[in-house]
Amino acid sequence: MKIRTVSLCLIRRGDQILVEETFDKDVMKTFYRPVGGTVEYGENTKETVIREVREEINAEITAPKLIFVIENIFKYMDQIGHEIDFIYEAELTDANLYNKHEIDGIEGEVKYKAVWKPIIDFINNPTEKLVPDGLLELLSNKNIEEMSIIKHIRTT
Repeated sequence: MKIRTVSLCLIRRGDQILVEETFDKDVMKTFYRPVGGTVEYGENTKETVIREVREEINAEITAPKLIFVIENIFKYMDQIGHEIDFIYEAELTDANLYNKHEIDGIEGEVKYKAVWKPIIDFINNPTEKLVPDGLLELLSNKNIEEMSIIKHIRTT
């Protein structure tokens, strides 16, 4: 096995994020992941996130900004996976996509639905998991920091 380099795009709608929804019947769990995919040889991670959003959900994004890098070593079935995940935050250029409940997506040959999910839905949820590992904790901490900044601004 080798280390896989991945670029993912966090797209927000209020307290929700746009995520690929995949049900894994082998482990009976629904997995959610920001839209994105594998970095191709000769491509930087920012180019990858732009290309992947375009290929997967047929959408354009503006000003992707790198906000996290996660080294994700995980066990799936009897295999070990190892990824370096570059997490970008960006906005969709087509404002109408924010009004859709679901967006049709495709990963290679596999079709999926991209859905808006509140971050809080993943906390202590045994049947739904946000991946990569560590992203939920980073997003939860970031939301807490943002709320305290907003609270500080409102009180001063």
